Amino acid sequence: MILRPYQTEIISKTVQAIRSGEKSILVVAPTGSGKTIIFAHIATGAVKKNKRVLILTHRREILYQTVDKIKAFGIHAGQIVSGKPTGKELIQVAMVGTLINRLELIQPPDLIIIDEAHHAVSNTWSKILNYFDVLKIGYTATPERLSGEGLNEIFSHMILGPHTIDLIPDSLSPPRMFCGDNIQEKSKLKITRGDYDKIEQAHKMLKKVVIGSVINHYREKLNGLPTVCFCVSVDHAKMMEREFTAAGYSSRTVHGKMNRKDRDFAINGLSTGEVQVLCSCDVISEGVDIPVIAGAVLLRRTKSLALYLQQVGRALRPYPGKTEAIILDHAGNFYEHGHPLDIRSWSLEAKKRSKRTEAKPPVSVCPKCSGIWPGLPKVCPDCGHNLQEDRDRAEGRKPPREIEGILREVMPGQDVQIIRAVTDEVLRMQLMQPGDRQRHMRYQVNRYGNCERTRGIAVALGYKRSLPYSMAIHRGRG
Repeated sequence: MILRPYQTEIISKTVQAIRSGEKSILVVAPTGSGKTIIFAHIATGAVKKNKRVLILTHRREILYQTVDKIKAFGIHAGQIVSGKPTGKELIQVAMVGTLINRLELIQPPDLIIIDEAHHAVSNTWSKILNYFDVLKIGYTATPERLSGEGLNEIFSHMILGPHTIDLIPDSLSPPRMFCGDNIQEKSKLKITRGDYDKIEQAHKMLKKVVIGSVINHYREKLNGLPTVCFCVSVDHAKMMEREFTAAGYSSRTVHGKMNRKDRDFAINGLSTGEVQVLCSCDVISEGVDIPVIAGAVLLRRTKSLALYLQQVGRALRPYPGKTEAIILDHAGNFYEHGHPLDIRSWSLEAKKRSKRTEAKPPVSVCPKCSGIWPGLPKVCPDCGHNLQEDRDRAEGRKPPREIEGILREVMPGQDVQIIRAVTDEVLRMQLMQPGDRQRHMRYQVNRYGNCERTRGIAVALGYKRSLPYSMAIHRGRG
């Protein structure tokens, strides 16, 4: 198997680190960079020297995928998984949940390889790693935990591979990301175990209280192309399957409790054309390769940068004829984590917790007269516009209904605060009458001039991008 130059470089750096005495190494490379190929190459090299290799995984899909990749190098790997006896092959690919109960039954390895190594500090994984005093090499795209704890308890040396943007277009498809006006981004969601509460999200999504038509945006940007829709829960995934099917698209649901045969049949349908939209709950996000995906629809909001980049990364894998990957972010994850092509700095150390800041006092902005009032008055003191109805609509306290929203393309390096300001302003201006909307557009240009903010508002509302410039010239602010 022919390796790409950056894969060869990573292997070379790993060998150098081992020769310099490092015993616990973490390799960081983005989703889609072929980490499984890299460690399969290292594992088969060790076997040729008659060394025993133990590869740790935490999902059956990843285990089967790893076994297949090693087979491509001409070596048969054993499997340590429930329902199967432990074999004597020099390479053993293990489910951590099974291995933890068989530690005394297997022959000690000479090398342990950890896939999705950001899990290594969790209880079960760390017990296995501490049980064997041997060389350890971990691989991950995102070396951080949602809890913020560092990986330096397990790893002492980190090798940084290329950034995602470095792999475009030779190894990955360039993403075009569109961020919608969504109740997920607007509403305050409860935090449970460090992430947005899935039960609360599912409750909102099952009621369809969402600003922006997922189906219409899929039709506009992808229209029948193979797509994965990342959902909050199994019920939410099944609901989205029904919605896409009713709209005339072939759709299936996959989730962790399905048997492998049914799950593989649904996933393979993306490649054959039998499935256009695959609605997934906790299956196609981490470590699972799906070669034919044109785009991704994000419907689950998360505080986990790792989960966000893993989901987006599924859509970046190229295939013949594919020129770009379309990401439709209806969950507001861009506002939380930025663009997937942004350059990120990684460290083995724990993340510093941000200091808590005092909450700002509430302020109400009238969408009709642009009046700004302290507190939460029910009506605008100036023009009498019903502000409470606007808040009820934004918080989903009206009967469930779908409100047509907009999608804006976001680019790497863009200022999230400007994007957020544009989103908020457009949402208010959409509620105005055409005459009031144009007067408010003039107010925005008079206040901010011809800038990224006003140009973004103009384009989102269907005006020409040059409108702020024309208004600014008229006002003498060009």
